[in-house]
Amino acid sequence: MAGRAEFLRNIRRRTRPGEYGPTLAPDSVWTPKGPASWPERIDDPPARFLRELEAVGGHGIRAAGKEEARGYVVDLARERGAKLLVRWDDEELNALGVDGPLSEAGVEAVVWRGLSDFREVTARADVGLSTADWAIAETGSLVLSSGPGRGRSVTLLPPTYVAVVPAARVLRDVPEAIAKYAGGVLPSNVCFHTGPSRSGDIEMSLVTGMHGPGDVHVILLG
Repeated sequence: MAGRAEFLRNIRRRTRPGEYGPTLAPDSVWTPKGPASWPERIDDPPARFLRELEAVGGHGIRAAGKEEARGYVVDLARERGAKLLVRWDDEELNALGVDGPLSEAGVEAVVWRGLSDFREVTARADVGLSTADWAIAETGSLVLSSGPGRGRSVTLLPPTYVAVVPAARVLRDVPEAIAKYAGGVLPSNVCFHTGPSRSGDIEMSLVTGMHGPGDVHVILLG
């Protein structure tokens, strides 16, 4: 098996525009038709991220501060008729101070603490709330890594999912995101989430929310 450095180098090469295609078959849509063109420069990553997120069916806002971000989460929970919200046990979310306002709005807020029965709790939750390591402007994607207090089921099981991400953590493209993990200790799990879950497995009919949340919201903070 190739070493970690070589593995990451191959990923960077395969995600570079014009450098790699899954097949060289003449009739393949992946076959290059001419010289590779580099993507346009992204001068405002947060604005581009929100635009791409909307294009894939997600919802996003730019919040000036914690009060605005907190209000968005509480208002969304009310609109969805939520009774239970589960969130990551994360310092950034603790500082957001959303638990009290949610309780006042009649929504129980539960914090993930790695309990053995927490999958059952997240399966009943109406809203999942987390942060993200990074956001990618080019694709409208979130980069999430799991760990203590950061259960994957929080981002996958509730039908509505909300991520609060500092605007400073919006990167321009996928290679830039991959580079953030090169040369260091890799998390046990890293996932790229792009908009609501979609599946076309059954009779080629596109279904939203089949294998994950169908309602995705991202709050860029600051």
